[in-house]
Parts: sequence; structure tokens; C-alpha cells
Amino acid sequence: MPGIKYLTRVVRGMSFGKMNNLLNVVKQKSGHSKLRTACDMVICGFKYGAGYYDYTAFGFYDMNGKQRDTYVTRVRNKKICEIMNKPGFGDLFDDKLQFNVKFEKFLHRRVLDASKATEADLEDFLKDQTYIFAKPNRGIGGHGIEKLAVADLPTPAAFLDYVKSKNLLVLEQELIQHSDMARPHPQSVNTMRIVTDRVGDTVHLAYITLKFGRGDSFCDNSGQNGVMVRVDPKSGKIVSDATDDYYNIFDKHPDTGIIFKGYQVPMVHEAVALAKEAAMVVPEIGHVGWDVAVTPDGPALIEGNDYPGSDMGQLAPHYPEKHGLWPFYKSILNLK
Repeated sequence: MPGIKYLTRVVRGMSFGKMNNLLNVVKQKSGHSKLRTACDMVICGFKYGAGYYDYTAFGFYDMNGKQRDTYVTRVRNKKICEIMNKPGFGDLFDDKLQFNVKFEKFLHRRVLDASKATEADLEDFLKDQTYIFAKPNRGIGGHGIEKLAVADLPTPAAFLDYVKSKNLLVLEQELIQHSDMARPHPQSVNTMRIVTDRVGDTVHLAYITLKFGRGDSFCDNSGQNGVMVRVDPKSGKIVSDATDDYYNIFDKHPDTGIIFKGYQVPMVHEAVALAKEAAMVVPEIGHVGWDVAVTPDGPALIEGNDYPGSDMGQLAPHYPEKHGLWPFYKSILNLK
């Protein structure tokens, strides 16, 4: 059971507008009254450390206590991160400029630090490129990223001034995807979220979630209207319908019509191997969510998240067996 002080801080930080929206979602999915759900959310907060987002995303409204107790809730996730990730090393992941230096061998594309680049550096970087991506060195959810057509760019000096003025200091060459990775949504760079947990010299695989963009978006993130599916690590196939941040469910991609269940994802085993190798680079950070793309020549690391959250690996539409990740973490970390 989480501490009273922590729960008090959580309550103070609650958005009652967001909570009300989730109460409406649960009512639509379960038929339960909002009052009943609100009371049950409070109980789950005290018993399992679950927030109202956990309650809704994991489908607690349709579970018994034994099932609920298998889930990594926000409080339990905080505990995992505190055990596995040492303070003072987060910037190696949170700052993309530092990340690109530390994990250069896994990127498989050229990157450039705009804060240090000369005009000559930029000209060489843009050579033979059709598009490049300009990103803030800090940020989450794909926010602030721009995809720029090289043919439309101004002079090198003007371009450097532009990206610096918008704090888009991370420049990356376009990544060409494997055709089977791109097919469900060719406009976006679609990535696998591969969560690894390093304990000593052993790297465990927690889960794989695959993200696809929608519409004209070049970003696959669910915060940018993307959708997510579950991937079986053994077969490399998608084994669930997709869901989004609004709790909609899709059996096929809404743009291309490609059916999700049974779709063979390319080079899954190779992507897991890359993530496990990357997990050995910073031993002080053991719990990481890696975003991995797949090119025709193999997997490529996009970024690493040292606080990957607990939602992607436990979403209700992806796990009809109603069994979460808490027993997995109790086992590898020897928790009671």
C-alpha cells in the first residue's frame, strides 16, 4: 500500500476535469455509474497505488482484486524506477544531444548538433538528403519536431539561425524504413517500444508495443493521434487490436485498412538484440523503454526513455488475460 504522504501529493495534483472525462469513458465501457467508479478509483488508489488513468487504461472496472494486484500502477512504477535507475544519469536519455553521442553506434543514421555545427557541416549533412528532422533536445511525445524538405531550406546560415531560434538543436537525417514496417502507415516512422530491465549482467525483456502514425502525421506517438498494438516477442507478430489515447479500438489501420492481428513485424528479434545491447551501455539506468525503427538493413535506435511509464505494456485491449507486469518485476527485483 502506498504511503499517505505520496497519495496526498497525488490528490493535490489531480485534474478533476481529466478525471471526469475518464469517468465518462468507464461509464460508456462498463455501464457503471460515475459515483460507483469514483469510489472504486479511490479504493484502488489506496490498495494498489493506481491513479484514475491506470484504472481506465488497464480496465480495472472489469477486474477482481486478484487481477488488479498484478498491475504496475503509477506508485509501483515509481518504485521500480527508483530501484533500477540511479539519480544523476537521466540526462543521458532526456537530453537528445547527449543521447545521440552516447548511443551513436545504434542510431544507424547521421545526426548533427545544430548548436555546434558550422555552415560547412550543415552543407555536408544535407548532401543527398530529401528531408531532415529537426527536434528539440528535450521533450516528450513527439511535440515540437519538424520535418523539413531540403529543397525548401534557405541558406545554411539562415537555416541554422532558424533552428537555433526554435531550439531545434537535434538534426537527424531521414530514416528509410523497411517496407513491411512502413506499409500500415507510410507517412510516419513507426517504432517498437521495447522495454528492457537490466539486473546485474542480465537484461530482461518486459514487453514490445508497436506504434503507428495516422493521417498526414510523420510521428507515430499516441500523443500525436497515433495507435498502438501488442507484439509477441517470439513470433514477431501483432497479437492485438490497436488502441489510441482516447480508448478507441481498431482492428485495422484506419488509413490503410491493413488488419493488425497476425501482421508480421520485420526483424523483431534483431530489434530486441539491439535494445539489449544498448541496455548495457549505461549500467546505472536499468529500466529503459527503447524506441526502435526498422530499416531495410536492420533496426535503428530512435531514443531511450529512462521513465517509460507502465501503460503501454498493460493496456486493456492488448491484454485480455487481465494480468499485468507486477509479478514480473517482483520476480526480477526480488520484491515482496
